[in-house]
Amino acid sequence: MNIRLAVLLMAFVAPAAAAQSAPDAVAPTITIDCQRPLLPSQQDVARLTGVDNLGQAYLVRTRLMIDTQRACQRNAGIVQIVLARPQASRRLASR
Repeated sequence: MNIRLAVLLMAFVAPAAAAQSAPDAVAPTITIDCQRPLLPSQQDVARLTGVDNLGQAYLVRTRLMIDTQRACQRNAGIVQIVLARPQASRRLASR
């Protein structure tokens, strides 16, 4: 087998095997009740969005609460809104 081909195969097989063997971590979520909206903590927002700066997390939290209030007002049938980070596709995660 050609050395370059072997290295190329290892480059593709090793990350895929590592991604399959790693347990899926529970993605952080924030649940907002439309009837009684409570501010989530800045730490929860930072965990959800990946923002390291708590000042920026404060601004993101404000924006998220405005957006959730608008969503609750537009759709009268919604009781709760769950905010979650979208998961990257496996192809992008393996790069």
